[in-house]
Amino acid sequence: MNGKPDRKLFGISLGLIFNIIIVGVTIFLVVYFVYSKDGLIDLIKSGIEINIIWIIAAILMHLLNIAIDATVIYLFLKQNVPDLKVKTALTASMVGQFYCAVTPSATGGQPMQVLMMSREGIKGSVTTSALVQKFLVWQFTLAIYCIVAVVARFSFFRENLDTHMWILSAVGFAVQMIMLGILLLASFAKNFTYKVVSGLFRFLGKLHILKNVDEKIVSLSDILTSFNESNKCLIKNKPLLVKVYILTAIQMTALFLVPYCIAMSFRIPDLNIFDMLCAQSYVTMVSSLVPLPGGSGAAEYCFSTFFMAYISADTMKSSILLWRTITYYGTIMISLPFSSIKKKAVKAEVINETESKTD
Repeated sequence: MNGKPDRKLFGISLGLIFNIIIVGVTIFLVVYFVYSKDGLIDLIKSGIEINIIWIIAAILMHLLNIAIDATVIYLFLKQNVPDLKVKTALTASMVGQFYCAVTPSATGGQPMQVLMMSREGIKGSVTTSALVQKFLVWQFTLAIYCIVAVVARFSFFRENLDTHMWILSAVGFAVQMIMLGILLLASFAKNFTYKVVSGLFRFLGKLHILKNVDEKIVSLSDILTSFNESNKCLIKNKPLLVKVYILTAIQMTALFLVPYCIAMSFRIPDLNIFDMLCAQSYVTMVSSLVPLPGGSGAAEYCFSTFFMAYISADTMKSSILLWRTITYYGTIMISLPFSSIKKKAVKAEVINETESKTD
């Protein structure tokens, strides 16, 4: 066998152990938010009236997020695939949603989307370029959102957060800014970025921290070239650039409005919609630091911390459960039917593309 051996602990695959732990944590959290004190069961027994219209609004906000995600994929791919069907873009979005939700740090989404598109006869290079463009737009939009949130509500969150959460918030913001800086360098200073990162790879290789340094440097060159070319194509197409940034801003806002809708369903008075949007951007900023599928555990904790100024203790657990059900567990259930990839068809398409390159 040429593949890497599967690491095991007491004869059990580490990957399987990791998946079991994640499933266990997820089940524990759901049970906790349903049955613990002030959980969903207590909320139902208390007789508090829930405005179902706002719950429906929260669901619609998340569905709008998914619909725009598919639309942006469609717009990017349409440049090189004129006969692309809307159904194909929607399927690609669903595949991405599922594998982002079930893999650490959402790393599985894009590779599986490339495989899915290969099944549809779209070359991997075309799909990769489109997904790189989409990633750039999403990261730039998220960075701008975080900057606005930090500047606009810096003093409020500093006064209401404990020290360790404030430190995590600062780290989360710093990571977003570093990511933005890396994207800018990769997009506009490819040679400089290549020299810096390849030098770092070689240094880590000498310390025996990084293996297969030469292969990684070759891969780095390919990635930077893809980033650079994709960004140049995007900048040249001004109408598309404006359209996708507006759509992505709406998509992010819709996703961030879900907690506001849930809070409104509990008839919480004097809610400031802008503050709620800022709070959710903080939640996203901090929970993204945790390399677990869906930020399990961290997302729930961050939600309770950043929204405690707006949501009362007796409805907090139910709010978290509804938020995670709509934006995470619900996403997995909706996208699950799209998660199956026809391996034979994918393999045939990859072989055909490889052969066409060697001819």
